[in-house]
Amino acid sequence: MFALIFFSTTFLSGCSVLNELGVPKPTFALKDVKFGQMNLKTATLLFDVEVQNPYAVDLPLLNVDYALTTQQSPLFKGQADISTTIPAKEKKIVSLPITMNYTDVVNALKSLKDVRPGSMIPYDAAVGISSKAPVLGTIRIPIQKSGDLQIPSLRDASGWKNIFNTIEKIKSVQ
Repeated sequence: MFALIFFSTTFLSGCSVLNELGVPKPTFALKDVKFGQMNLKTATLLFDVEVQNPYAVDLPLLNVDYALTTQQSPLFKGQADISTTIPAKEKKIVSLPITMNYTDVVNALKSLKDVRPGSMIPYDAAVGISSKAPVLGTIRIPIQKSGDLQIPSLRDASGWKNIFNTIEKIKSVQ
């Protein structure tokens, strides 16, 4: 009976009790947000996250949820399975890819004023990474960061010329 009460209290009171017992938690830091591969069908947004795995076993990362805003306007939001692993006792920067539909990217960028290839736009990112940690089980670590996101220039992706021509046509109709 005592063991049942002890374990129930430990799991119900969460990480604070585990911290007091000396159970380490992994740490996560969002280092950068940038565009990756692009074409006329999809664009990849990369979240570069530094992960410190304090455990003697590998740390599996399960999925990521994200919301990116610019000047308090929503830009991109969603979630993706990431299925990657951080080796035991290592610190590593991983690029978590989010693949988006071309139309979603065009719609997000068309509402912004003076967006041109190569320009920088301010962003606020709210990211949650889910992991399966020893002892703790499945946990979600929230991360926030503000910075500047560079809109790819035409030399970065051949399809961007078409994207921005489409945006200009949409803006001229409105």
